[in-house]
Amino acid sequence: MRALTIALALFFMANPAHADIGWKVDRFGPGSVMVMKDRSGATTHVSRGTDGNLHVFDVYDGRGASAEFVGRYKTTARGDVVETVAFDGAVTRFVPNRCNRTEGTCRFTVIHPDGFAEPRTRVTRATRGGLRYQEFGLDGLIAEGVLTLDGNGAAKGGWTADAPNEERKLRTKRVLVALK
Repeated sequence: MRALTIALALFFMANPAHADIGWKVDRFGPGSVMVMKDRSGATTHVSRGTDGNLHVFDVYDGRGASAEFVGRYKTTARGDVVETVAFDGAVTRFVPNRCNRTEGTCRFTVIHPDGFAEPRTRVTRATRGGLRYQEFGLDGLIAEGVLTLDGNGAAKGGWTADAPNEERKLRTKRVLVALK
């Protein structure tokens, strides 16, 4: 019996039930809200609809009426970010996209507001209930993290580390989602 239990455990660890890691952003109609919380506070994402074939989300620091606008991002239908706009209007583009929801090895270019083009590689794999990623830049590993996803592919929680040897991971947890 013990051998069977160990064999089954190894099988499920080696062959996790992979779900689609795409974010079904079309289910987030204009006015839909998602609030994520970490140790520094809450971040609110509000769907603003579409701009052509891209989905637009505004981001606020905090929640409720006191939340402060900090920027905007645009995604593909699968949730891959193609552009961010800071509160001061500075635009960062990701060509062809940031590969947030692309499984496997994906190469892209970050076009910074000053025009600097930075090549990056993101390696993302589906896990049981979500995804795990590592992002590499000119100096090697620059970020890694894990997300748990809900049935819409939206983040429920996880952690990120923005430096290769960073000991403190930023843990996030979704505290609200309201679809319209």
